[in-house]
Amino acid sequence: MEVNYHGVDSTGLNVRAVLTGMENNTTHLGTLITQLEQIFSGDAATVALPLMNKFKTQLADYKVQLQGVETAISSTTGSEGFMKETDHQQGARFMAIG
Repeated sequence: MEVNYHGVDSTGLNVRAVLTGMENNTTHLGTLITQLEQIFSGDAATVALPLMNKFKTQLADYKVQLQGVETAISSTTGSEGFMKETDHQQGARFMAIG
């Protein structure tokens, strides 16, 4: 079985582009929350601000998870990743059998 590492690299780039878009959306949502915090006052602020703080915390957690996915993709896939190292190691084991 032959692995197309350059194809995997290309797919990794596509996934990274999606992750970048997701991170940009997260940043945009954070900006909207900041703007809403500045506008709300009175009863609206009493009700909305705790919810917005919870949402900001969830956005921060989400961003950390996205970064974790990025790290996993970078270290695992493609021509420089763990996947290629493992493939070469296992291939060497088979070559040693003969």
